[in-house]
Amino acid sequence: MELRLPSRKTLVLSIAGLMGLIAAWLLFAWLALPRILQYEAERYIAEKTGHRLTLDRPEFNPFKLLLRVPNLRLADPAGKPLLAFRELDVDLSAASLYRDAFVFDGIRLVAPEATVVLRRDGRLNWSPLFQALAGKGEKPRSSPPRFDIRSFVLSGGGVDFADERAGFSTRIAPVDVELHDVSTLPDGHGRYQLAARTTLGARILWQGEGRVDPLAIVGRLRVDDLDLARLSPYLKGILPTAPPAGIVSLATDYRLGYADGRIDATLDDLHAEGKGLRLASGHGPLLSIATLAAKQGRFDLGSRQILLGSLTLSDAALAVAHAGKAPPPLHLGGATVEDVAVDLAGRTARIARIALQDGDLRATRDHGGQLDLLADVRAFAPPAQPKASSASPPWHYRIGQIELRRFAASLRDDGVTPPAVFAIADAHIRVDHVSDDRKAPLTVDATLRAKGGGTLEASGEVVPAGPTATFQVKLSRLALQPIQPYLSAVARLRLVRGALSGEGRAEYGKAGARFQGGFALDDLRLNETRGKAGSEARRETDTGRRFLAWKSLATRSLYASPREVLIRRLDLVGLDTSLLIAADKSVNLTRILRHHEQATAPASPAAAPAPRQRGQAPPFLVKVDRLRVVNGALDFADRSLALPFGTRIHRLYGNLNGLSSRAGAPGQLELQGQVDEYGLARAAGQLEFFAPTRFLDIKVAFRNIEMTRLTPYSATFAGRKINSGKLSMDLEYKIDHGQLVGDNRIIMDRLTLGERVKSPQARDLPLDLAIAVLEDSNGRIDLGLPVSGNLDDPHFQFGSIIWKAIVNVITKIATAPFRALASLFGGGQHFENIAFEAGSPRLLPPEREKLVHLAEALGKRPALALAVHGVYADADRRALQDLQARRAVARQAGQRLGANEDPGPLSTHDPKIRSALEDLFTERFGGGELAALKEGFRQANPGQLPESVAGKMLSRLSDLFRKRRTLRAGEVSQLKGADFYAVLFDRLRAREVVPDERLQALAKTRGENTVAALRKAGAPADRLTLEGPEKVEAVHHEVPVRLVLRAARR
Repeated sequence: MELRLPSRKTLVLSIAGLMGLIAAWLLFAWLALPRILQYEAERYIAEKTGHRLTLDRPEFNPFKLLLRVPNLRLADPAGKPLLAFRELDVDLSAASLYRDAFVFDGIRLVAPEATVVLRRDGRLNWSPLFQALAGKGEKPRSSPPRFDIRSFVLSGGGVDFADERAGFSTRIAPVDVELHDVSTLPDGHGRYQLAARTTLGARILWQGEGRVDPLAIVGRLRVDDLDLARLSPYLKGILPTAPPAGIVSLATDYRLGYADGRIDATLDDLHAEGKGLRLASGHGPLLSIATLAAKQGRFDLGSRQILLGSLTLSDAALAVAHAGKAPPPLHLGGATVEDVAVDLAGRTARIARIALQDGDLRATRDHGGQLDLLADVRAFAPPAQPKASSASPPWHYRIGQIELRRFAASLRDDGVTPPAVFAIADAHIRVDHVSDDRKAPLTVDATLRAKGGGTLEASGEVVPAGPTATFQVKLSRLALQPIQPYLSAVARLRLVRGALSGEGRAEYGKAGARFQGGFALDDLRLNETRGKAGSEARRETDTGRRFLAWKSLATRSLYASPREVLIRRLDLVGLDTSLLIAADKSVNLTRILRHHEQATAPASPAAAPAPRQRGQAPPFLVKVDRLRVVNGALDFADRSLALPFGTRIHRLYGNLNGLSSRAGAPGQLELQGQVDEYGLARAAGQLEFFAPTRFLDIKVAFRNIEMTRLTPYSATFAGRKINSGKLSMDLEYKIDHGQLVGDNRIIMDRLTLGERVKSPQARDLPLDLAIAVLEDSNGRIDLGLPVSGNLDDPHFQFGSIIWKAIVNVITKIATAPFRALASLFGGGQHFENIAFEAGSPRLLPPEREKLVHLAEALGKRPALALAVHGVYADADRRALQDLQARRAVARQAGQRLGANEDPGPLSTHDPKIRSALEDLFTERFGGGELAALKEGFRQANPGQLPESVAGKMLSRLSDLFRKRRTLRAGEVSQLKGADFYAVLFDRLRAREVVPDERLQALAKTRGENTVAALRKAGAPADRLTLEGPEKVEAVHHEVPVRLVLRAARR
């Protein structure tokens, strides 16, 4: 086929036509197009949206395809600005004609200003414009418009943003943006950068590269120095606290893509930093963090995973919701969270390690027992919401390790006065394998060092599902001084020192807590204090007087649970305590105790423990198989005495076995100690240690106690000092349900009393005599003192019971010394009943035997002297009259008698005796008196005493009727039934005369005979004295000898 070229004319016309068109286009574009664009744009916006658009006349260079739009302003129908810029330059590329796309060599926007307002109804101020431009019924484009922007530059821009709901507003300025090679064409690839600064103080740098269709961009975003405080109007309605404050910066690489309806987004190398972060509540500061840094973070939207290399904070303080805390209850020097991985799809979270260091936790317990920290947490925590049913699987988490290092903590207890403070100076706690699997064991290691001294080490496992826990614990010399306020609340004592140690295995489970191991309470000392209780407790001063101390109380065999405490062996070493009686007779044991708001109620008798009901838990049991006492000591002092007394029992050793709080399970006691320098004390027996008034059976022995130390007691109660002597005692006491029965044996060797001492409590007791009676030939006094009493009696005092028993012994000696002396030698002899027959100086054999025993007793009581008084009585006068009358009658009857010979009894039936009686009566009273008696006797006794019977006549009837009288009726009645001759003898005996001198001579003879009998029986002559005659009362026609026991002169 042959190609034909146009003619020259046709070619010229074509070129001319084309040039005309071009010229016409250039003229149109240069002159008409700008005005058309201005007019149509303003009209279109006004008609389509109702908004107002104004701009200066645009400029278009058709040769460069360059459009310039100056001073554009867009406002809403009310005239409020939406958008404005100083200049827009659009450089359209000629490639647009053949690439089927808008190709821009460059777009430059200068000083744009945008206003964005989020209104109260939640709509943007731009929403009406967008809705109007979108139109009704128009379908959105299925693909983005085709364009290719080789360069886009925005400079000097600004955005004003306001949120009318929160009252928040801010300005972002200046905003500078650069975009390069932004294209929606296939394989289009571009670069971009945005730099801006806001009134929030933040600098924004956003840069990257990518393509628009399909969307695929990568880059880096950085925000520096964002001031959170300026977000407060916007955030105050979102957070449950006051808006935060502080400076925040962040930077991250990002990757964003969209294809096939799926968005892929990834944030990588995420770093965030916060400085001076503060969070407050309505009560005051809540949380402050000096620095917070997150590093190596990553977020993958596709896999829905979040990773974080580390999160570190420093100098944090938590005040929870409590106002006025200074310092805050929680301060944290630093914290680190490492290797965080969160799988949102799989609903799992994993943290390799959380480390908290240099923390300080403070809590206070108020008078009601509430912890302020817990109350604050409850106040801050949001109210519990009902658990919503969800088919979503639960979240699972795992934390490899949680560690606390260099932590301090303190608890202040305002429930006591002064407040108690418990402080931990340094705590190191590590917990491994923390997870949501409550059956998985947690491994715990902890070391706590108390501020006042002492360390606790614990390692073990905790299973939350139980919960169960098993720990190996070791406590090293924990100082006990922090418990002083609790001690002061119940006793006037100061804990000078004391350290608690222990080691063993601690467990917790369904049966409760239990511990098996040992403990040691070392170097304990409690001193008495002086001062007032309550608000004055701070003013109490240490008196320096030791109340209780020991070197060590320790065991290696302790088992403790909520039901019992069992100890196989408990060692008490170096016990040093005191029992002090003050001048007001108060005992230090009761004086140190505080009695808060309780009146002294009358004691009631001890009741037996109530029987345990079925199903009732058994009482708490305390049981110590063996308590070993090593090198103990006890100081005893009594300052209530006239002369203060004190002694010390030291080198105390022994065992207390079977200590138990179970009723009816007595334990055994065996102790031995040294009293002062050379004395000995021993105790043995059994008792219920936790209820000694219920059962006790104890024997206590004292040996070789120096009695001079007892002078204060003898001076107080007896008014005498003790110069010398040794004391030994065997004391046996039994208590059965409050009833005391005691049997005491007291032995005193070589007791010597000293001078008298004035004492208002002293009784006038014959101590010298008592000692003389009780002291044997070896200088020993051996006393038995039974005692008894009711311990439930509020007036029962053990010391007064013992003293009463001693006073009773001395009183018995004073009132009946011979009976007391006889009781010391079998009690069968009655030394005080030695007597003579009336009128006789002769000792009868039974009396001589009594004197022999008395002599033996005197020989065994070298300190005892005896005074013998010769005695006489009215019965002696009658007996001597009787003897004289009988001797006269016998001689009258013709009997021969020796000097002082007793003729014996007279027979009134003997004619010679009758005759002698009538002769003597006639001689002394007259014959008339005799005749009157006979006449009266016959009247009273008719038929008796006939006159003609010679055998019934008495001798010497001469002058029988020389005098005669008549008896009165009363005298006659007295003769009825009588023996006539006995009547005559009674009249004769009454006429006998016995002078007082003869009675005194009889008394003297009796005293001499008594002394002689005692000497003959072996009584020491140097301790026998014969005193002057004394008149006494006869007892059953016997005259008792008056013997007086005295203490011999030494």
